[in-house]
Amino acid sequence: MPRVCDSTSGPHDFCQGCMPDEEEAREQFGDMGDGPDGRGNCFEYEPEHPDYDGEDYQCELCGVDLYGEDN
Repeated sequence: MPRVCDSTSGPHDFCQGCMPDEEEAREQFGDMGDGPDGRGNCFEYEPEHPDYDGEDYQCELCGVDLYGEDN
């Protein structure tokens, strides 16, 4: 769950406690330009993401490592 893709299709990962609600995420990440190849606004809230278990992902806000329970 804790991923937001901004309008340029850039991923932003969060722990459960720091994950913004959809309205906050849209305000922060929803108007950063167009996605690759002129595809327009690629903003997504809770898109599919890699399994955090055993990977090197950290929360963008607090820096805590993300694990399986954050999926």
